[in-house]
Amino acid sequence: MYLDKVYRQQARFTVVFISRSYVAKPWPSHERQSAQARELSELGPYLLPVRFDDSLLPGLRPTVSYIDGLRVNPAQLAKIVIDKLADAPGEVSSTPIVTGVPRNAQEQHQLLSQRPPGWEYLFYASVLLIRRAEIEDKWRDHEIHYAPRTGKRVDDSAVVKYLSDATDEVTAIVEGINCVLDSDAQTLAFGAPDEPGSPERIEHLATRLISVYEELIDWAREMRGLGVSSELRNTFELAARLVDLPAKQIRDMVDYYVAKVEPIPEQLRRGEPVHLEFDLKLDMDNEALSAFVNSLTVVKRVLSSEPR
Repeated sequence: MYLDKVYRQQARFTVVFISRSYVAKPWPSHERQSAQARELSELGPYLLPVRFDDSLLPGLRPTVSYIDGLRVNPAQLAKIVIDKLADAPGEVSSTPIVTGVPRNAQEQHQLLSQRPPGWEYLFYASVLLIRRAEIEDKWRDHEIHYAPRTGKRVDDSAVVKYLSDATDEVTAIVEGINCVLDSDAQTLAFGAPDEPGSPERIEHLATRLISVYEELIDWAREMRGLGVSSELRNTFELAARLVDLPAKQIRDMVDYYVAKVEPIPEQLRRGEPVHLEFDLKLDMDNEALSAFVNSLTVVKRVLSSEPR
């Protein structure tokens, strides 16, 4: 139903004029239920009640503040609503002007104020892009195999256990991607079919995906930034390179996703169906893993042959 879609997905606020007539009529009841369903997914206020009598509105929490419609005239009420819209992010327009994935916070606010069809995918792609850009310097350091010193040192006698624990840690980081891509988590964020998504949950999921990417890079920085003997430096460098492939896979997935969702507004305007699926599986580079294991085997042999 068109109005259900408006109240649950497209409106920035819903101003409810509460009166005996409003509560009694069937159509306002349907509209109210759609608006209240949307309110449940919002952190901030969405329903803006205006009371004209003491009628009870089903589902309206008693703690929700309201405007007394008997104490303000129409001009004053109009100004209150306009002031509220002025404080909302972006500009509210009857014709959406969002043309692609937002590249900054202002464009994100504009998208969320309009919420055109497919806004959930555009917002998710936007958060991925912006969060990734925030740590781009770390990626550039990673590409050239640079890391600042950590100030920590690992003695030769503790190297084998340290690297064993570290590889267990990076395995756990890689497995964390499964939680982010879990179908139930995606449904909570993007909504079930014909249901609106939750901006807060979408932002959370995208942020968590990039946090896995950052954890991988930070892990490699730790390997490169530790103080170890010169004989062991190459082994730690080989360890750092274990995350090259999974980190790049996440980067490539972000670019792929953005490219896929960028044309969604135009496709929907043309009436074209939109079907979007993507999968992300992180892999370890077998060649890099083999080089690291061989180097670690040599280290174990050398350490075991040294006099105690």
